[in-house]
Amino acid sequence: MSRSRKRKKPLGKKPRVGAGMIGPRSGSKADGEARRSTLKDVLLGIAVSLLILGLLEGGLRISGLPSVDASEDPYVGFSRIKPLYQVHEGVASTAPDKIKYFNQVSFKARKPLKTFRVFAFGGSTTYGRPFDGRTSFSRWLQDLLNAMDPGTSFEVINAGGISYASYRIVPLIKETLRYEPDLVVIYTGHNEFLERRTYEGLFSQGAGLVTVRSVLEKLRLYQVLKLGIEPLLPAALTDDGSKSDEVSPKGDAGGTSSRRSSRPNKSILKDEVTAILDRSAGLDRYHRDEEFSRGVIQHFAHNLETMIRVCRKAGVPVILIEPSSNLKDFSPFKSEHRKDLTVREKSALDGKIAQAVDLVKRGDYEAGLAGLNEAIEQDPQYAETYYWRGKAMLGMGKYEKARDDFVKARDLDVCPLRCITPLKETMREVSGRERVPLIRSYQALADRIKSNGDASGIPGNESFMDHVHPTVEGHQLLAELIAGEMIRGKMAQPARHLSREEMDALYDKGMKGLDTRFFATKDLNLAKVLRWAGKKDESRRVLLRTKEQLGDNPEVHKMLGSFLLEDGRYEEAIEAYKKSVKLSGNDPLLKYSLANAYYKAGLRSEAQEIYENLLESDQPMPEASANLATIHLEQGRVDRALVALREALARTPDAESLFSPYALALAISGEPAEAIPWMVRAVEAEPGDPGLLYNLAGMYALSGSPQDALRTLDQAVDKGYAGADKMVQDPIFSSIRDLPEFARIVGRIR
Repeated sequence: MSRSRKRKKPLGKKPRVGAGMIGPRSGSKADGEARRSTLKDVLLGIAVSLLILGLLEGGLRISGLPSVDASEDPYVGFSRIKPLYQVHEGVASTAPDKIKYFNQVSFKARKPLKTFRVFAFGGSTTYGRPFDGRTSFSRWLQDLLNAMDPGTSFEVINAGGISYASYRIVPLIKETLRYEPDLVVIYTGHNEFLERRTYEGLFSQGAGLVTVRSVLEKLRLYQVLKLGIEPLLPAALTDDGSKSDEVSPKGDAGGTSSRRSSRPNKSILKDEVTAILDRSAGLDRYHRDEEFSRGVIQHFAHNLETMIRVCRKAGVPVILIEPSSNLKDFSPFKSEHRKDLTVREKSALDGKIAQAVDLVKRGDYEAGLAGLNEAIEQDPQYAETYYWRGKAMLGMGKYEKARDDFVKARDLDVCPLRCITPLKETMREVSGRERVPLIRSYQALADRIKSNGDASGIPGNESFMDHVHPTVEGHQLLAELIAGEMIRGKMAQPARHLSREEMDALYDKGMKGLDTRFFATKDLNLAKVLRWAGKKDESRRVLLRTKEQLGDNPEVHKMLGSFLLEDGRYEEAIEAYKKSVKLSGNDPLLKYSLANAYYKAGLRSEAQEIYENLLESDQPMPEASANLATIHLEQGRVDRALVALREALARTPDAESLFSPYALALAISGEPAEAIPWMVRAVEAEPGDPGLLYNLAGMYALSGSPQDALRTLDQAVDKGYAGADKMVQDPIFSSIRDLPEFARIVGRIR
């Protein structure tokens, strides 16, 4: 049979619907028209929806509803935002409650004609520490610009805040845009690790989702929907449906918990800086934390982009400055060994490093280098080793390798108070992507160092007063770099160019207006910074030099008292604190320090008297209540301690210093279950304190929660708790002492 012969269709077989027998064939003109019609309907629906949403958004913006928090970002929030400036009779001035952090400045709220107004933002470098704004780069920039172009009035306003990080600068920039700036200069990057906040869970969302949330939060329509929906959600849920970890203790004191964001894992910071180093044993609170570091870097990029974009929207150009720091003459603030090393291995390694460092200090660089290389091979994460290897390389004239080691030491510092390489790289990426000029000050600094005879070009004490604050000459160099960038960018068109001699004469004239006491204050501020950052020996040397010049300054005697206390010289320490109080005119904070000195000296009744006196004043001092309660607990007066703490919590319910003593008082009174939420809050306020974790573990054990107790003890050891004998003998752990897990934890310490 021929293959071309057609087959007969079977009789009675029904055609398949859609196979071409019923309706038009697939791919026919009618089918295509139907698809196009559907697509047109969908697009029209989307367009109409977008139009309606756009009209709603526009209407809300015109009406000013709801007001959007200027500080809002997807990473952190603030309990409140206080304006930096207050306006009176047309003059804007630094608000009184901001003077602690900012220079006192005044300017006309409405910019005068023929005035070019610059705002300089940043941290303490911009502020001008260890001096003030009178020697900062903003002052020298103003002098240079006015000398170059007398026909224009250049006004450079110093908006640098001590300890201010990028996320605190964002709302400042938004506020100052109303004062008609012509340029914004930003020097930031050193303070990003200064405050504790959490980025836990952000990475599971992904950077894209965080960005989308950031965009949505700027929309008024989103704000309205959020305000409407949040009250309908269960209190235990956050806005993404995840369970909140918020604890709300319900004690007799009312037990309100610290204010938190409705967004999961978003920290709410106080209105002013609360640095980790400001807390007791602040340096001990720093540990290697990769997740926190990644969050800091991601948040930094977001902040830089926000600053640039809000300025661009207002038509204001931006200049970024990449910060430099002291590399060759400032060792890391804190080094931390690998976690998997045993105590014996760490001790042996410390001994090896100490021997190698001693060789380097004596000038035997080759021998010291050999020991340091062995130590780095055993533990490549210990920052101090790289610093001293850099010193050895420097002594051997290997400048490039020395610089690499100094940078590595800075970047591995567990307490990173100097801008680290990932933050610098982030700044470069953002400036390139956003097309804003970036002044990379390091190269100009290196060139100046070489021209002054140091072939290494590595910045050290010749360029910085401490770890990050430039010398006055360093500030002048920054001013010249900014002025040069302004000229290149056509933001300034000087009538004349100043010679080197003319600039130096300008600087000399500016310095002559400053008296000797102004420069003496520099050493006091330097001593404070060094003490604050854990560099006690360096701080003590500077302070003794300061005493000769500022003997009548109460802060000098307060610091002397603190050093004497550490040396166990209690009588001398108390006399120093008494002198400090007298010179200050009975300043309450210095009286509090005196009471603490009495307490540490074992003079409880004298300390108690001052604490009670402080609590009689109109200004609440929760720290005094906490210490007074501690004295009551030590002397078995639990009821009096509870009364004092409940009264204090009623006045200041969010005072973190009260949480731990209140928890201890409850536990001692036989209510460990009631105590636990309060101790949890204390741990959240001081997440690196091993003592608080130890006490929390004890409360879990007393309340019959052995697994929680063991888990928390493990965390305490992670944070540095090392009292194995105390742990074994402590009666609060009697219920778990025989468990294998308890023995394992004790073994970890030993």
